[in-house]
Amino acid sequence: MARRIIYWFRNDLRLKDNQALFSAVDAADEILPVYVFDPRQFEKTKLGFRRTGALRARFLIEAVAELRENIRQKGGDLLIRIGKPEEIVAKLAENYNADYVYTSKEIAPQETRIESSLSKNLKTANVDIRLFWMDTMINAFDLPFPVSKLPTGFPEFERLLSNDLKIKEQFQTPERVPLPADMEAGYIPGLPELGIDPNEIPVASSPGGEIHALAALKEYIEQYVKKDISYPTAEPLTDTRLSDWLSLGCISASYIYRSVKTAQSHAVTEDAIITNLLKREYLHWTLLRFGPRMFKPSGVKHHFNRRWKNDNAAFEKWINGQTDDQIINNIIQKLTATGFITAAEREAAARYLVDELDINWTWGAMYFESLLLDYEASVNWGRWNTLAGVGED
Repeated sequence: MARRIIYWFRNDLRLKDNQALFSAVDAADEILPVYVFDPRQFEKTKLGFRRTGALRARFLIEAVAELRENIRQKGGDLLIRIGKPEEIVAKLAENYNADYVYTSKEIAPQETRIESSLSKNLKTANVDIRLFWMDTMINAFDLPFPVSKLPTGFPEFERLLSNDLKIKEQFQTPERVPLPADMEAGYIPGLPELGIDPNEIPVASSPGGEIHALAALKEYIEQYVKKDISYPTAEPLTDTRLSDWLSLGCISASYIYRSVKTAQSHAVTEDAIITNLLKREYLHWTLLRFGPRMFKPSGVKHHFNRRWKNDNAAFEKWINGQTDDQIINNIIQKLTATGFITAAEREAAARYLVDELDINWTWGAMYFESLLLDYEASVNWGRWNTLAGVGED
């Protein structure tokens, strides 16, 4: 058994059904959980707005604060640091004589670059890193095809999975998180420490954290699933705002799936949230398959013939809710004020930017990234790829 493991929390801010954390607790005498606020997340993009806006930053801070409290109830604590994770986590591993660093595996380009840099830094201290693939409901080796042969479109993906869908097993919540006695926990930063003026937040929004995620799922199951009542839209994962907490890993996709399937065992038709989860699954594998192509104007299809306008004035009118279409203006103003718009509203706003204004769609995707509380790289950019006609359907 390892004597000491650094556990680096990323987009898995939960104790329930957390494979990597469960494995760390099972494998070590002592665990040092850490979360690192990376200032690069909050820097301004080339278009003038933050990569992570104020609303999303506050949602993250709340989720981390609740995670710390939940760990404290297990006898541990959560180290909080501000800086570059690839440097800070490596230094912690060296200073605390850790045997391993355990963490979740990410797939977006910047996150994978950070993983690679951390791995190199750890080698100098003779510390190994273990990465756990946790963001999907299905393990890669349980897919009925190699990722390189991912179907071109969700319908075919769903069809191939329909007869042989293997959802990951559920992992127990650790009973204790044993902590070294000499740990310096650090403080949770406020918005100013991240370079954000609190006045940038117009109104209150969904509270972050695992407890709120589990409560939202319970409410959905009680109000809709158990009563065999269809949700008013085809996108309950988004429109109930469960996706807000799912985006930070305050709840796992497989936990939602299993909970809903268990509750609807009596139902004649499958709950729409199951299809939503499978669509999210497909977009995660699409990002893994195509990588940086998903973030380029030509998209995963390499659609180089499609030309886009880089019209700053027209784009500014779109993000400020000053277009000629008042419905679109209302949608963008709602997004700016709350960090949330429904799935239908997202499609309407995106289609207006793409079809009516002919603006570079990646600008819209970047704006959604900044503001949407439920931002996930694969889901956001994958949907924009599709709406712009440069991605898979």
